[in-house]
Amino acid sequence: LLLIADMLIVVAVGLAWAERRGEGPRRMEELTLVPVLIIGCFQALALIPGSSRSGTTILGGLLLGLRRADAARFSFLLGIPAILGAGLLELPKVLAGVRHGELSVTALLLGLLTAAVVGYASIAFLLRYLQRHSTLLFVVYRLALGAAVLALAGAGWIR
Repeated sequence: LLLIADMLIVVAVGLAWAERRGEGPRRMEELTLVPVLIIGCFQALALIPGSSRSGTTILGGLLLGLRRADAARFSFLLGIPAILGAGLLELPKVLAGVRHGELSVTALLLGLLTAAVVGYASIAFLLRYLQRHSTLLFVVYRLALGAAVLALAGAGWIR
């Protein structure tokens, strides 16, 4: 829990610092191999609990001078292989559930459709939001959640 709380706060502070520096002029289309690899290394930080894959990649993009909306768009594009890979890894379990009658094909298709629609709408909303606003809302959310986890763990209410 302490690692999760710490990473919630560390990424929040990183985003706040990157925002304070100001939005960069760089567009996603201008990225070359080296910056892409660096942002990929930021994505690897998401292996640390509490860090957030999209938070770390947006942070990496902002630190490399990307405009906020472009950093978010690139972050979501970077997520496609990870999400697709995780889905393919879980596919045999899902198909076994269908085969054994634990999951209906209708429920599976309805779940996939719902996830696709909600995911697309969420990404579209966030991209529009970040074209006009900073990441301050996410910074505040991560700081508050990190502080809450520290307080609850310190009080012994969560373990």
